[in-house]
Amino acid sequence: MKMVIKKVSKLVKLWMLLLVAACWVSLASVASADGSSFVLSPVKAVEEGRGYYKDTVQPGEEREYTFYLRNTKEVPVQLKLYPADALPAQNGGRSFSEKEQKLRLVGKWLSPQGVQQITLKAKEKKNFTFKVAIPEDIQPGQYVSVIAAEELIKAENSETNASGQQASVAIDVVNRAGVQMVMEYLPDQAKHSMTIDHFNHDYIASGNSRLTVLLSNTGTILEKPKGKIILRDSKRQVMFQQDYQAESIYAGTTADMVYLVNDKLLLPDTYEVYYEATFSGQTISRTFSFTVTPEQSQSSQYALTEAGKIEITQTFWDWLQLHIWVLILIIVVIILFIGVLFWLLLLLFKKKKEEKKQSEEASAAHNDQTH
Repeated sequence: MKMVIKKVSKLVKLWMLLLVAACWVSLASVASADGSSFVLSPVKAVEEGRGYYKDTVQPGEEREYTFYLRNTKEVPVQLKLYPADALPAQNGGRSFSEKEQKLRLVGKWLSPQGVQQITLKAKEKKNFTFKVAIPEDIQPGQYVSVIAAEELIKAENSETNASGQQASVAIDVVNRAGVQMVMEYLPDQAKHSMTIDHFNHDYIASGNSRLTVLLSNTGTILEKPKGKIILRDSKRQVMFQQDYQAESIYAGTTADMVYLVNDKLLLPDTYEVYYEATFSGQTISRTFSFTVTPEQSQSSQYALTEAGKIEITQTFWDWLQLHIWVLILIIVVIILFIGVLFWLLLLLFKKKKEEKKQSEEASAAHNDQTH
């Protein structure tokens, strides 16, 4: 009996080891599959411990910057290499223009222009050099451009199950990486200026209200503003408020500052949005207004409820605001009822008047016959 127990114990341990090994191999495969196929890095900056170039420049001069592009896979990889403008991500942060976008900022200073088609063999590494022509009329400030590399990872064919239905949906993935070149000319004399340009209110798929403010850097140096957004209804009640600390917004660019009104339904009303931004010792602000219609509020309520975002606890009057057609119908019914009632009373009055007249005529005729 003891021998049987020992054998069973050994078998259980063996199966556990195999299971752990299988999980480790599976995780390693996933990590390899999800990992980038290439590395793009600056040469000098790597030696200096940075992941980007940073230089002081002068008007009219030309600079050269070299980049490493390395294939990390055991198979060939096809890449696209191109100059790009540094652009802010949503709510600020590092990003850059796509290869199809027309260059309108510092990316125009680089050469060669256009997209280079690159093929790297397994584990191969190549160097690429770009030149930057600094304009003669450059203003004091900070100027950022990007060298970008891009890989298109084609989706695998989706599988089908026994009944012929599609089991999974795969999409193409674009893997992008960029290295910045930060060039400064008299940064202490740079112009610090920002503007709050535009506001928009719309809804995301879950029904939440989305508030978007366009915040532009009209100066000549990067800014990282902070501030707040306040949403009030027509009764001046605060419906939403949030402080923010934005990341990089580059000179000459505009950031989409996006805020979601979570777990709250905006009823039909006219709303006011106050937006404030503080940067480099300056504060700017602007107020916008927008209207939520009954149809928009009703659609938002339905989506929020379906998504489990909110539990509606409305009064009858709140419900009536969302279903204004019911109020209109009630008013129409009341008007029709009053009209019909008035018409019936009028008919009754006329009938009684006619009956009285007929009665009087009959009485008069009877008297005449008697005489």
